[in-house]
Amino acid sequence: MLALKNNIERLSNHFTDDFCEPFATRIFFRSLVLYTLLKVSLTWPLSRMIAVHHTISFPRSLAAKILVGPAYLYSQTPDIFYASVICLLVAIIILDPSYLTNTVFFWLALNLYIINLPITNGSDIVLFMLAIWCIPLSRRPVFKEPYPKVLQITAHNLALICCQLQVVFIYLGSGIDKLLSEVWRSGEAFEYIRHLEVLYNPVLPSFFANDLWNPILSWATILFELLLVALVWTKKFRIPALITGMIFHLFIWIVLSLPDFALMMMISLIFFIKYSDYDAIKKCIRRLLPSG
Repeated sequence: MLALKNNIERLSNHFTDDFCEPFATRIFFRSLVLYTLLKVSLTWPLSRMIAVHHTISFPRSLAAKILVGPAYLYSQTPDIFYASVICLLVAIIILDPSYLTNTVFFWLALNLYIINLPITNGSDIVLFMLAIWCIPLSRRPVFKEPYPKVLQITAHNLALICCQLQVVFIYLGSGIDKLLSEVWRSGEAFEYIRHLEVLYNPVLPSFFANDLWNPILSWATILFELLLVALVWTKKFRIPALITGMIFHLFIWIVLSLPDFALMMMISLIFFIKYSDYDAIKKCIRRLLPSG
């Protein structure tokens, strides 16, 4: 009972003593905003084309008007909407993250998800879900009174854990789904990928034509997604697992021409990098570079 009590007390102190990994959360948030700015800039022309066929009704209630009003503005004047979104995203990047900036970012992410529903993909869903957690991840303004400050710190730390778990569950669900699929276990999935003319990179015409290579790649993908779920929580294997994850998504980017999803998942892995890990990464880079 004493050991259980001590563990509960340590866990409680972990969530209430101070903000966990503020450096990583700041980098993550800015990266997420930059990603959204890049995607908005690139999808502007396509979104303008579908605006003619994507009708958004003006909401009746005041709360709904505030929440999805920008989406209605898009249906009327897409160019004004996108120009306004880009200006707001640039302002969010320049300003220090706060409850206001993070709430505005979620508000923009929600409306972007609504207007791009006809062309949405996995990256848009992940962006929308992560944008929700960005609000409690805020640390400014810092409350001075003890009780509100404890609530603020707890909300931040719980949001950090929930966001990490959300990313982990994406890999876990994908890994289990592939493990249960005969197409993936046999390696035929990569053969199917080779025939996806819309997505498959034509520069690699025979990359997945090898009957021996495909099962190896298939099982490597399954094992990576399942093992990453556990390895990102360990001090010894966290950095190698995250580097492998970056390479994995870069591979998806090149082979399947899915830059938005690959970049979205690469940004989500930043959440697992601890402040102490940055020194380890710097030392590793120095060892790899030739000495002067």
